[in-house]
Amino acid sequence: MKATKRMVTAALVMATAYLVLHLLGGRGYVGMLSGTLAGGPAGMAFGVLYALSWFSTVLLVPILLLAGLAHAALVLNRNRLARWR
Repeated sequence: MKATKRMVTAALVMATAYLVLHLLGGRGYVGMLSGTLAGGPAGMAFGVLYALSWFSTVLLVPILLLAGLAHAALVLNRNRLARWR
């Protein structure tokens, strides 16, 4: 179950980072992806962090949660089978 907790914790950390950056207004600084720099170098760094956190939330968080759920189900099933033998 240690692996399950690590996967779920990682997913929650990524989602929380995205939420914090979104609440701080990071969406307005993502224009650097199209070449329009708003806010100078600090704005560019903020926009890159926001974009990376968005991509990780969209791509990695669902995978980690599903993998954690599948791992927990397999461990539970293995433990049930071991009791019946």
